[in-house]
Amino acid sequence: MADIPNGQSPATPLDELRSGRLPKMVAWYNPQLLARIGVRTIISNVFGQYADRRLLQAATDQVSEDELVHRYDFTDPARHGELALATDPATGTFWLDYIADTGDGFDNTFAMAYLMAKDEIEVAGVAAPLRHGDILLMGGDQCYPQATREEYRKRLTDPFAWAFSPWKSTRKLFALPGNHDWYDGLAAFDSLFCASRDRLAGGHPTSIGGWRCMQHRSYWAIKLPHNWWIWGADIQFSKYLDASQVSYFKAVAGRMKPGDNLIICMAEPQWMIADLQEKDDEQNLYQIAEIAQNAGVVIRAAIAGDWHHYNRYNDGKLGIEFITAGGGGAFMHPTHVLRSTIEVRWPARKTEVAPDGNAEGGAHAWKPAPINVSLKNKPKSAGTVIGDVAEVVRDAIEPIEGVSASAKAAPKAQALSRLDSTCYPDKTKSFLLGFRNIAFPFYNKWFAFGIGFIYWLITWQFYNIVERDDISAGRIDAVQTMSDWFGTFVSLPIYLGQAVFVSISLAAMLIALCAALCNYVDAVDKPGMKRTLTKLSVGGAHAAAHILVMFAVGFLFVLVNNKIAPPVIRAVERVQVAAYASPEQRPVFWQRVARRLLEPLADERLQQRKASGRPLGGY
Repeated sequence: MADIPNGQSPATPLDELRSGRLPKMVAWYNPQLLARIGVRTIISNVFGQYADRRLLQAATDQVSEDELVHRYDFTDPARHGELALATDPATGTFWLDYIADTGDGFDNTFAMAYLMAKDEIEVAGVAAPLRHGDILLMGGDQCYPQATREEYRKRLTDPFAWAFSPWKSTRKLFALPGNHDWYDGLAAFDSLFCASRDRLAGGHPTSIGGWRCMQHRSYWAIKLPHNWWIWGADIQFSKYLDASQVSYFKAVAGRMKPGDNLIICMAEPQWMIADLQEKDDEQNLYQIAEIAQNAGVVIRAAIAGDWHHYNRYNDGKLGIEFITAGGGGAFMHPTHVLRSTIEVRWPARKTEVAPDGNAEGGAHAWKPAPINVSLKNKPKSAGTVIGDVAEVVRDAIEPIEGVSASAKAAPKAQALSRLDSTCYPDKTKSFLLGFRNIAFPFYNKWFAFGIGFIYWLITWQFYNIVERDDISAGRIDAVQTMSDWFGTFVSLPIYLGQAVFVSISLAAMLIALCAALCNYVDAVDKPGMKRTLTKLSVGGAHAAAHILVMFAVGFLFVLVNNKIAPPVIRAVERVQVAAYASPEQRPVFWQRVARRLLEPLADERLQQRKASGRPLGGY
């Protein structure tokens, strides 16, 4: 907030807007920011493994198992009173909001909060307006670049409070921490979102605008009407869930009924990451799905953020929607690189009956089975259309208790055609937006200066060695024409090899450049040795291109210098001769220049001598 003088009232939102101090979008390629985040990542990964705050949350949240499981049961109005979940009496529908990867620039975050704050939103092509959600789910990375208390206030709580500040907070909020929320060891996240764990806080101590923070831990299980549940898992930085979290979800699954519907929320789309990086079968999504399916629960969808776009993969066999929705206001990730089909490892039952005779099996009754999920919808039939959003929800939850026959028989509203493409922005638009990267140096000038400095350092070291050891026999310094430039550039590999052979520092810089660019190559979809060969070949070619460009530009500067320097030097020499010639030979112009420059200095020295009492003549 802006500094407020003593005795004055706090600055209003309008004052803050006029002050220009609201946070801008994060400059991710700023060298200082990259270094700071790199250090934070290392520290968080190291200490996150040895001081896991999730274990502290479980240790300080001492309640009975029944209270733990049914704490967020919103089907019981008596339990939550005014915070009970509202359902449409005619259709039985209820509404949830989901947002992930917000808290970047103030403008973006405020815009998203404003849209969610509105009671209704008109959407083109949908007959009925979309109602606001009674529960807001935040899917991770609520604050960038690192989640401190101050950054949470400036980038999350302030814009949400300015967008929606009712007299009483009645909407409910549940959040999952992403990697940026974990950079401080989850301290700020725990203080903001999980303060309900404090016994003296009365159960609901904190609010963000009109949304009340309900959770007690960084993970949760919400019970909704019509036998629907939502599980939110905290995956921290690691690939595995902590033991307390596993026990929590097992306890919740034990109280669920076979056939209950489940939506799994995570901070990262692990189905995408597992396909790209060949993760093993014990990664988080598989483990949670195994716990749920072991209790007979039907998983309907998995949703995550972290990738800043929207995509939806589905499979007709399982009936599960794999949704990535990270469009909460941060920078956008491309969609044209998404595969049309990916492979997901999903738990499949080994046998119908476990060895112990239990028909439902145990933890070892499952094996990973590959399934292919597609980015394209599979229409039920040609010309099939879907009605308004209420009709979509009715199709998903029928048959349900409490929906009257008249509601089921109600005529459909204006139809909305089923769309084939299930990503936003669409691949064509994403590809075209990628051409904006041509202007990268203008948007990220400090990063460009940093790279330029590294290139200058390498070429400067090379030229010093060339001059010291006379490696090019004067050819580089004698470049005068483009033909000279081309002939010298063709011999660059020979000159560079000689310079590297005699200079350890130059060799170290070039090796570091090649290693960084080879490590930058993804190649996660290549197995074993193919991955190494791909990184070396692609990264080596990338490094060779950078080296050729930097020395080509360096030789070009030598050419320009050899063209411009001689006439400039001759002009400077003529000026010097004219300036230091005898008075009778000095042009009138230089007499005037000398007088204007020297007379003020002489007057100043004269005044200083008078003031000091020293004699006016001599020193």
